Amino acid sequence: MPRPLFARSLLASASASTSTSRCQCRQSSVWKRSASRTLYDVPLATHRLPEVRWSHTASSSKSELQELLPTMEELGLKAGDHVTVAMSGGVDSATTLRILCEFPIHIDVIFMRNWDPLLSESSLSSSSSSSSSSSSTPFSFSYANPSSSSSKGGKSPNLSPCQWEQDYSDVIRVSKHLGIPKEKIRLVDLSKEYWSRVFEPAVGVWERGGTPNPDVDCNREIKFGALLDVLPHEERHFLATGHYGRVNHSNGYSTLHRAKDKAKDQTYYLSQMNEYQLSRTILPLGRLTKPSVRQLASHWGLPNHAKEESMGVCFIGERGKFGDFISQYTSPPESAGHLVTLNGETLAPHKGLWYYTIGQRAKVANQLQPLFIAKKGVGEDGQDILVVPGQDHPLLLCNRVYTDDFHWIHGGLPRDLNNTEGKVNIQVRHRMEPVKGTVSQDPQDDKKVIIDFEEPIPGVSPGQVAAIWHDDWCLGSGVISDTRCEDGPED
Repeated sequence: MPRPLFARSLLASASASTSTSRCQCRQSSVWKRSASRTLYDVPLATHRLPEVRWSHTASSSKSELQELLPTMEELGLKAGDHVTVAMSGGVDSATTLRILCEFPIHIDVIFMRNWDPLLSESSLSSSSSSSSSSSSTPFSFSYANPSSSSSKGGKSPNLSPCQWEQDYSDVIRVSKHLGIPKEKIRLVDLSKEYWSRVFEPAVGVWERGGTPNPDVDCNREIKFGALLDVLPHEERHFLATGHYGRVNHSNGYSTLHRAKDKAKDQTYYLSQMNEYQLSRTILPLGRLTKPSVRQLASHWGLPNHAKEESMGVCFIGERGKFGDFISQYTSPPESAGHLVTLNGETLAPHKGLWYYTIGQRAKVANQLQPLFIAKKGVGEDGQDILVVPGQDHPLLLCNRVYTDDFHWIHGGLPRDLNNTEGKVNIQVRHRMEPVKGTVSQDPQDDKKVIIDFEEPIPGVSPGQVAAIWHDDWCLGSGVISDTRCEDGPED
C-alpha cells in the first residue's frame, strides 16, 4: 500500500545516496503469485561463462571495463538471491544478464511477448469476417480486431515491423552463450494485458486529442504489473531489467535516481513505479553509459552486441506513418475536422486529431509563415485544430500544467519539500532539458497537482506525463489534464 506523506525524512538520505551509491539500475521487481519452483531452485553458478578474447575493445583496457561493473552491495543483492532477468533481445538486457552472471546468485530469464502482429494487426478482410457478429464498437471483446476503418481505399493494414520471434531467438542465443540452461528460459504472453491496460487506453487519449505516453503506462501496468503477477513471490526474488536508472535500497526503503548517462536516463519512463516495485528492482546499467555497454557486450562476445537499438512505442516499434497505424483502431468522427486560425479562417481538412501533437508544424500550402499546432479539439464539434503562426507564438509557450491523480512514488511529497520553489526539476517529455518549477496541490482536490514552470516550455499537450525530480531523485509523475499558456486560458 502506498504510504501517506512521509513521516520520516527521505531527503537527506536520498541526496546522500547520490555520492555514496555507485550503480543501481533499471527496472526489476518481484512477483505476487507463487509459481512452480522447479524453474528457479537451481544450484548457484551453474552457468559457465565462455572464454573471451580482448580483441573487441582495444580502445579500453580490461581493467578499465572491469571497473565499470557494479558490485552486489551497490545493487542491493546478497549471495543466494534469486534474480529473474527480463530480456528483450537487445544489447542492454543482454549486458544486464552477463553482469549478473558474475555474482553467486540464482538466475533465470523471462521474455515477454506483449504485441503480436498476427493478433493485433490482422487484415481488414479477416477482421470484418470474424467480427461480423460482434459489437460495432472499435474495441470489441475480440481484443485484437482493429476498427473497420483501418483500410480505407483498400490499403493493407500497417503491419508491425517488429518480429517478436527474432527477439526471442536473440534471447535464446545470448542465454545459451552465457550457459543459462534451456529450462531456465521462459516466454510469457502478455499481449491481452498490454492491449487492455496500455494500448486501448492510449488510443482513447489519441482519439480525444491528447498525447499519451504508452511507455510510462507499460512500465507501470506490464513490466512491473502483469509480469510481477506471473513470477513467484519470495522476499529475496528480484526482477532485473536493462533500463538506465539507479535504485538505492539503503535505510530500509528504495528510491529511484537518474542514471549516469543523462542522454539515456529512463527514470522519466519509470516515474509511476511505487516503492514496493522499486524494492524488488535491480538495475545494473545505472552507472554505465551506452558506449560502455556496447564495449562490454563486444568484449564479452555477446551474440547481439552489434544489434541496433529499438525505437518507437514500447513493444510496437517505430512506424513510418504512425497516424495511419493508429487509424486502424479509432472510430471515424461524426464530422470532418479542419485546421483553423485564431480569426476563424478554415484552412484545410485534416485526417484525425491523432495525426498531430501540440507544437508540431502544420503543413499548409500558400502561407506567409510556418504554422504550428496550438490546440486540438476546438470548434462546434470538437474536431478542429487551431494553428498559429511562428514557433514562438505565446499560445505554444506553456507556463503551468494541471495533473489529475498525481502519482507520488512514496505516497506523497516529502515534508522536506513542502516549499518546492527552486528545489525541483520537471520534465514533460523524455528527451528535454529539465526546468525548474514549483509544485502545489490543487485547493479543490488534493489528488491533483499544479506545476508552475520558472521558464515556459514549448509544445505541451494534455495526455503527456509531467515528472518531478529533486536533484537526481525521482519523486513521481502525473498525466497532464490541462495547460495554461502565456497568452490564453487553460485548455
